[in-house]
Amino acid sequence: MNFPDILDIKAVKNHIAINEAAFNRTFFDTKIEQLQQQRAQLFNHLLVALWQAFNLDKWQDLSLNAVGGFGRQTLHPKSDIDLCILSDKTLNKTQEQAISQFLTKLWDLGVDIGYSVRTEKENIQAARCDATIATCLLDIHTLYGNKQHAQNILTLLYSDKITSSADFFTDKVAEQEARHNKAKNTALYLEPNMKNNPGGMRDVQTIIWIARKHFHVDDAESLKQLGFLQPDEYQELLEAYQFICRIRWALHVVAGRATEELLFEYQIEVAKFMQFGHGDNAQLAVEKMMRQLFRAMTRIRELNQMMLRIIERRIFIEPKALNNKIDLNEHFFIVNHMIQAKYDEVFLNKANVLTLFHLIAQHSEIRDIAPETLRLLRQTRRSLLGELQDYQACRTEFIAILRHNNGLKRAFSLMHRYGVLASYFPEWKSIEGQMQFDIHNAYTVDEHAFKLLQCVDGFSDKSANKKLISSIYQEKKLKLILTVAGLCHDLSGKQTHEANEFSAMYAKEFAQLHDLKRSEVELIYWLVDNQDLLISTAQSRDIQDPEVIRTIAKRIRTEAKLNALYCFTVADLMATNDQCWNEWQESLLNEWYFSLRKALNDGIENVFEQRIVIRENKQESLEALVESGIPEHEVMSLWSVFPSSFFSNNQVEEIVEFSQQILTKNKQAHLATLSQNPNLECNNLLVYSPDRSMLFVDLFNCLSALKVKVKEAQLYKTKSGNALEVIKILDYNDEPITDTYREQRVISCINKVLTSEQLNDKPDKPKEPKHFSTFENSPDIDFLPTQKSSRTLLKISALDNPQFIEKICEVFRKKQLTVHSAKITTIGESAENVFSVSTIDNEVMTEQDKQELSELLIDKIA
Repeated sequence: MNFPDILDIKAVKNHIAINEAAFNRTFFDTKIEQLQQQRAQLFNHLLVALWQAFNLDKWQDLSLNAVGGFGRQTLHPKSDIDLCILSDKTLNKTQEQAISQFLTKLWDLGVDIGYSVRTEKENIQAARCDATIATCLLDIHTLYGNKQHAQNILTLLYSDKITSSADFFTDKVAEQEARHNKAKNTALYLEPNMKNNPGGMRDVQTIIWIARKHFHVDDAESLKQLGFLQPDEYQELLEAYQFICRIRWALHVVAGRATEELLFEYQIEVAKFMQFGHGDNAQLAVEKMMRQLFRAMTRIRELNQMMLRIIERRIFIEPKALNNKIDLNEHFFIVNHMIQAKYDEVFLNKANVLTLFHLIAQHSEIRDIAPETLRLLRQTRRSLLGELQDYQACRTEFIAILRHNNGLKRAFSLMHRYGVLASYFPEWKSIEGQMQFDIHNAYTVDEHAFKLLQCVDGFSDKSANKKLISSIYQEKKLKLILTVAGLCHDLSGKQTHEANEFSAMYAKEFAQLHDLKRSEVELIYWLVDNQDLLISTAQSRDIQDPEVIRTIAKRIRTEAKLNALYCFTVADLMATNDQCWNEWQESLLNEWYFSLRKALNDGIENVFEQRIVIRENKQESLEALVESGIPEHEVMSLWSVFPSSFFSNNQVEEIVEFSQQILTKNKQAHLATLSQNPNLECNNLLVYSPDRSMLFVDLFNCLSALKVKVKEAQLYKTKSGNALEVIKILDYNDEPITDTYREQRVISCINKVLTSEQLNDKPDKPKEPKHFSTFENSPDIDFLPTQKSSRTLLKISALDNPQFIEKICEVFRKKQLTVHSAKITTIGESAENVFSVSTIDNEVMTEQDKQELSELLIDKIA
């Protein structure tokens, strides 16, 4: 390739421009690697001509070398030209001046260069000190001069004198993990980085660098020859990588600069350059192009993970170590922290695909899937004649994964990464890699849905237990609801009310197919259909307007729906982008939640829907109790005196536990038991005893004396005259009580209260946290309507304070009020308490009584 006068800047620039235009004209008729090589050769000739023009060729102890991408001879239109100039010894003044003129001329020509000038000794030392330099030098290619320089450094790199294969592997994997973590472990950004995101070009290069260092091979084809890649896998890798390279070439041409991020502003022109379409079809063209790009990046990431595990085994693991297996079942075992199939036909039974991921959820020591098993999974995925959800056993395992505490963490992440969700149900496949054309969303439709599930899983994080969301979210009750709704909420791929209806219909069918209860199915359907209700109303209407509050509360109808919708809305916002969920949004949504909750508690809540929940909870609890050996007639006899609210306020597991405790100790007049509640990370204190005046107050004074904190409480009065109290408590250190002696002391104290014995412990006032002195804590006191003519319904709300309940009890004792039922709830940093009370004469409170009570409470609490 002959250049014009090499020192004529205008002529050389024109020559480069003519050649680059020619490359672009042949873009669709030439393999991308050939285009890259042709552009590299153009600059090979330019650099050699300049080298000779400045008489650098006369020194035999100098060499001009290409490194990095230029060393691989794979140049994109705006890629940097990376050079390494080596010498036998320190340069003299004449050499330094000539090299300076050489580099200056390149800058004058507008060539973006990265360069280093070192002696051989300095080059070796730099490679020892910096893994990035060592990696760059693996691609060294001599353009002119002493070829021994490149050969010497390669010889040292292939040996262990600069770095060992094990250290190099560790460095490259750590570097890749850092890149992936920075990208939040997804390639599915709407503006992806094609070089550095998971599944990008760097993931392919990482595999080749590691293989080159350890096996002394040149490219991915060599991995096929070594047997690490099967022919179809090699072809898949090659096609995916070449497609990304073509997109990157087009991006450089359109942007007119070196860039790796395919920003919205370039996507239409890049799609046009790639001949996906333009004009009226521009958005569709972009969508099709991006879907192929995301598919290519997903495949590369999958193959990258498989190759890394194979090479890791070859470098690190002694053959004997592979015999150290942990047996899981007849199909799978653990080896080297990876789950592996025992035989090649394991996925003939399609349920074993889901069993694989269920086992990953159950065993935290499993870090990944063994490469042989991943290969089997890939083959099974492609050979499916239908969907995995067609099989009942698969559906059972799928729901078991969703219910498992670790199901959404590791197991579901791997299911998403390895394409199992798309194989599970076809609607997910239709949203894989689908673009969202708005200014808010940062991710594709499927990635947004997946991140929503991760946010839901994070709501149970104990470190955030003072946040409103963590107070409302009850994992056992809402996790499955929110997960199924989250999976299905965007299946239409569009953001309109009609689209929500479509997604809601499918969500309902999905829930019914998976045998969820009727109340769960209806809540999931409603949740998806109304997914935008809270945030759209908060952003477009006056949420302090009583009429707006009442209208929306009527649409929501129950507190259970409000809680689910609030949690779903928070997760949806958090999964939209890194900035969408902020303090302002949180404050706005919290204010809206409390306004609606108050409206519902004031009488809008729907009774019919509560009856469905009660009926289902009773049926499920009865089956469990009968199965445990308790006769049905005994259960029904006990339940006949319980109020209906007991069955709607407690989970099935709690109803079963409390019923068992009462029935198995039915000869005791007074019953107090303490058990663990692992779901809410607290203790359940159950009290069942003949009711008496001031029992509620005495119980709370007892707990106060023990410095036990009440997080939630429900007080019921049965038809048989007993008091049934379910109290969720934490010890003084905000942890569940686990010490046996401490448990016995609490129960002993409670039993003394129940038998009206004098307590030895005088109630010590719990210490008030310092930060409460900073805030005004005047309580909100409301008297609510009630259908019981002899009762007064009282709601007291204030900042949560260890002394809060004690102060209320003091006032109740002073006014000689009898508490017939109570519900005490801590929500974020607020405590909300509702009491049904009467006077000492079992009468409703007069207006004067109410006024005096309000004044006393305000005086005590504030």
